[in-house]
Amino acid sequence: MITIYIKTALRQIAKYRFHFTINVVGLGLAIAVCLFIYTFNSYQLGFDRFHLNAERTFIIVQDLHLDQTEHSKGGSYAMYNAIRQELPQVEKAALYMDKQDFTLKIGKELRKTNGKASFTSSDYFEIMAFPWLAGSPEQLDEPGTVALTKSMAKSFFGNEEAMGQTIWVESKFPVTVVGIIDDSRKNSDFRSEIYFSLASASELRQIPQDDGFFHNWGNTNSTNNILLTLRQAEDKTRVEAGIRELIAKHWHKDVLEYYTYKLLPLTAFHFDMDYGKATQFSLLGILTVIAIGILFMAGINYTNMVSAQQLYRSTEMGIRKVLGSSKRQLFLQFLIESLLISFFAWLLAWLFLWLAIDWSNHYLFANEPLQILSVSKLFFISFAAWLSICVITSIFPAFFLHKTQIQAALKKQVVGYWGLGRKTLIVFQNVLALTLIASTIVIVSQVRYLKNTDMGFDRETVLVFPLKNEMQDDTEKMSAFLRRRSDIQAFTFCDNPPSNDKVWGGTFKFDGRAEWETWAPRYAIGDSCYIKTFGIQLLAGHNFKDNEQHPEFLINEKMAKNLGYQNYHEIIGKDLHAGGLNDKYQGKIVGVVRDFNTNSLKEGISPTVIGYNRVRIKNIAIKYLGNRPDQLLDDLEQEWKKWYPNELFDYKFYDDQIGSLYQKEALLEKLIWIAAAISIIISSLGFLGLLSIMVVKRTKEIGIRKVLGASIAGITLLLSKDFVRWVCLAFLFAMPVGWYLMSRWLDDFVYRIALQWWMFALAGFIGLLITLVTISVQTVRAAKANPVDSLRDE
Repeated sequence: MITIYIKTALRQIAKYRFHFTINVVGLGLAIAVCLFIYTFNSYQLGFDRFHLNAERTFIIVQDLHLDQTEHSKGGSYAMYNAIRQELPQVEKAALYMDKQDFTLKIGKELRKTNGKASFTSSDYFEIMAFPWLAGSPEQLDEPGTVALTKSMAKSFFGNEEAMGQTIWVESKFPVTVVGIIDDSRKNSDFRSEIYFSLASASELRQIPQDDGFFHNWGNTNSTNNILLTLRQAEDKTRVEAGIRELIAKHWHKDVLEYYTYKLLPLTAFHFDMDYGKATQFSLLGILTVIAIGILFMAGINYTNMVSAQQLYRSTEMGIRKVLGSSKRQLFLQFLIESLLISFFAWLLAWLFLWLAIDWSNHYLFANEPLQILSVSKLFFISFAAWLSICVITSIFPAFFLHKTQIQAALKKQVVGYWGLGRKTLIVFQNVLALTLIASTIVIVSQVRYLKNTDMGFDRETVLVFPLKNEMQDDTEKMSAFLRRRSDIQAFTFCDNPPSNDKVWGGTFKFDGRAEWETWAPRYAIGDSCYIKTFGIQLLAGHNFKDNEQHPEFLINEKMAKNLGYQNYHEIIGKDLHAGGLNDKYQGKIVGVVRDFNTNSLKEGISPTVIGYNRVRIKNIAIKYLGNRPDQLLDDLEQEWKKWYPNELFDYKFYDDQIGSLYQKEALLEKLIWIAAAISIIISSLGFLGLLSIMVVKRTKEIGIRKVLGASIAGITLLLSKDFVRWVCLAFLFAMPVGWYLMSRWLDDFVYRIALQWWMFALAGFIGLLITLVTISVQTVRAAKANPVDSLRDE
């Protein structure tokens, strides 16, 4: 019996190929979206939760209490050493120094670590669940050793055996590969590709053993991650109190007036906005709502198609009933058809999912590829979704069969019930689509604003080259080459360019006051060509000189106003001792510059000091003339290889570097854009299904109107006006919803666009245009039909 049902279902699928295609594509897209968003959300929620003792593992973070509290993570080597030796509540402690940049020489080939290297010891691998495939973590406690992930070992050595190979760091320091690490789990914020032994840090970074790095408690850095696994998670408060006691004992009790050290759960770091990765938890909620909405839209469409098919097949049902088929048998027939259609949609969804993950890992998540954490779990969820769809979409056929009378079915007098409930669902479907279109327009506008708005400096036609220590010691040959070039407008040796994610600062003394100020400005460090290279406008005074023994500083407008000076000329010549920028010597303020952003535009203007500190120089920024620096780069690369034969020629365009500050917003823009496109597709398929119903219901009416002289345009307008009415009604609901949601989203930005009426009007126009284009082919075809055929059919 089942075989007959299946054969009959396949015949019906072949007969109604148009409806079948729309059903499969619509459901397949919706299921794929749900599976993709589930994969993304579960991947994000699983960050650092797979470690054996994740629930009692913490990272040390700190608060600096000035006028405003500043949050950061990290600590000092001295703090790490004292904690592991003196706090009994700590079961395991590890120092993980990440984001290390080196040039590696493997054979004759040079490679950059690009921040994927770290320093650590075997203690790290006792806390973090990254299994060793070869070697032993204890070997990483020896100097001159390194462990590689399986992927990095493959990249470095191909099919060769990586164990025992020698890698030259900066072409001077040999390290031996002592381990290969499984990197199949990538959803951790505390993982690297290259692990140098902590015992090698002093040699590879050329830090003398008597340097403050190892003994000075104040030598903290955000890359110095101190990971602690406690014996009991409840010991968190006692350990925090113990850290305060260690600071008073080994550092100074006055430090506790300004600094507070806390333990942040490792599992909370990924979503933490103050100390952690700051992944937006709200984004996961938005995507979940979108997934449910799109699946709901596809369900509405499927129901519409089932409605259309029942109307087409009313005669068939009447004949089957006359010949003895029971309502149960008819329901089973339609249920099996539903199972088959949704099964094909389920298979298509898996194809879409694999294509989407592969595409997104190349274009959306290139830096953090998305992983399916559990194929079996994902398969179970998708299977459950398939069964749920089958059950839900079988409700209408059951209701239809219960209400259908044999006489009405044989006379093709069955009319589909199209009441307020189903019209409401269609309007809701379009509200979601129009809201997503409007959100896309707003988010695209905001991201473009962030990337292109005036930040108080010139970021166009600037190249940034990272410098190593040995390059900083010999900058004359590079300077001489650049001065000779006619295509160079200016260049500066600096720490980081303006608007950077690695901005630091410190407290200061002003105008000979005995006390340090209770607020901290940001520091912009460079030579005297800094403001010329970046086009920072000097408003008062003169430029500073590169003299560390007699420091001169520029400050921005915000800092001058914070110090109580509205007339910028009055602050010129005032003493300034900038702690951390120049600790040894007191200097003078010699100029005031126009406000510029040291951070991204997600934050406000910070009070800023510009000065020179030779030790902090890390980059050279070059302002070139013209639109294409190709010849400059070719010539500079040739010279670079002569000057630094053991270094890769590496550079970035500065405007691209600024664009990277808004990666999260750009990702949201792309995700919402994709969701809007899919919702439009599914909504359009829904209109096609609805139009099928209307054409069947009004076949006789269309034929009579044509006999009485109605034009094709008139009939097309007749069939289209209801759709236009529903889109306009949906727009009235979507506009306030979109306006509210986008207003809340924009509240997170200091610099933001103003919501404009045209953004939402454009969304409505796009929705209406797509609707008209979608239904035009079907309505015109119905209008062109021969009225004789229509009337004979009736």
